Amino acid sequence: MVDGGAVREAILTTLLTSGTATVLATLIGVPLGAWCSSKTAPIFDKIRVMVTALYGLPPVVVGVFVYALLSKSGVLGALDLLFTVEAMIIAQTFLIFPLIWGGSWSAFDKTGQQYRDTFDTLGATSKQRLVLEIGLARSGVYHAIVIGFGRAIAEVGAVIMVGGNIAGKTRVMTTSIVLETSKGNMDQASFLGLLLLVFSLTIVALASFVQRPSGRRSPALSGVKPPELVAYDGPSERTVSMSREGREILKPTQIPLRPGTITVVLGESGAGKTSLLRALAGLEGEDVLCGYQRCVYVPQKPLPLTHSVGSELNLASSLFEKCITASAYFSEKFSLEQEPEHSPHVLSGGELQRLILSRQLGFAPKLLLLDECTANLGSAHVKAIETELIRHRDAGVCIVLATHNVLQAKRLADAMIILHDGARIEEEGVLARSLLAGEWSG
Repeated sequence: MVDGGAVREAILTTLLTSGTATVLATLIGVPLGAWCSSKTAPIFDKIRVMVTALYGLPPVVVGVFVYALLSKSGVLGALDLLFTVEAMIIAQTFLIFPLIWGGSWSAFDKTGQQYRDTFDTLGATSKQRLVLEIGLARSGVYHAIVIGFGRAIAEVGAVIMVGGNIAGKTRVMTTSIVLETSKGNMDQASFLGLLLLVFSLTIVALASFVQRPSGRRSPALSGVKPPELVAYDGPSERTVSMSREGREILKPTQIPLRPGTITVVLGESGAGKTSLLRALAGLEGEDVLCGYQRCVYVPQKPLPLTHSVGSELNLASSLFEKCITASAYFSEKFSLEQEPEHSPHVLSGGELQRLILSRQLGFAPKLLLLDECTANLGSAHVKAIETELIRHRDAGVCIVLATHNVLQAKRLADAMIILHDGARIEEEGVLARSLLAGEWSG
């Protein structure tokens, strides 16, 4: 026989305990996972092993620990929380916290490895960066939270030890199933078991629907005028170099940095062009201020940071209050005909390349670093991009463009640096003349 009142009370208590524990573990575990993923000290490798080991933490061990903590002789005994819902929430939070922490850590690790350079050159605050990282790592974070909730809702040992399975107070669905089975009331035990299964599947399905990017709103495009540009006022030259594991990747190279100029870095693949730009952007060596009206780096591989075309084009204005959006201008300038709600992940390679360039130009840079920004694009799009670069140059922006396109270099260069095997070579040398003549482009 099924007792409807008892079932209803067990469901409500289950929702309260497992839901609250999941929220608490998420609020602590997700930011902690993001923070840990950004650290490279050896101690964090040991911490990760410990967190992973705690995935299989026995519930009864957690129950004993929390019981000792909340008992009259315990550290928190004065709070008189033993055999209350609060005690059950504490126990479940301890139990699922390692799952959400470790799962989020892994998700942010995967995101960080791919997006770290882009994040480091956005100029975003720590809070803004965390929001963007959560958006990119949402799938892994979501799975960690769901796994944590699943363990909390199915847990018996810890909650029965610290909650006491008191009817109408601390009795949840799992402890009710254990009790009814021991009493031989299989009808109610089976009914509760079926409800628990349906409830778990429903929560997972709803969470899966909510976390889908297609369900999110995207900002509309606005700003038909180009962003206001400010002339470069930094150092007139920099000498950069790069070494890794004792091997010199880029020999010391002097780069002229003057307002209203385009310096082209020319060389075959593997010559050191990307290393030079990374050093100028502060990703290697000394720090560089990046962001709105500062240094902006456009890497060779286009990586979207948000869920829609509109969010990408409006990213600069969303991060910096003083930045006036020009999303409509760049959408028209670079023939981005997709709706603002369109996902950037389904764009073609060329469309994505133009979208990310538009996003970065929205920061109105003083120093613009471009790595093969027109590679694999059609002539009409190349012309539109080059026209925009010339507009930036004429406004006093300092541009450093890495390319292996000799014709483009000759069209745009106010100064030229030719690299070969990580070192600058003279334009009058045999290799340089061969490259400029178009005999090879690597």
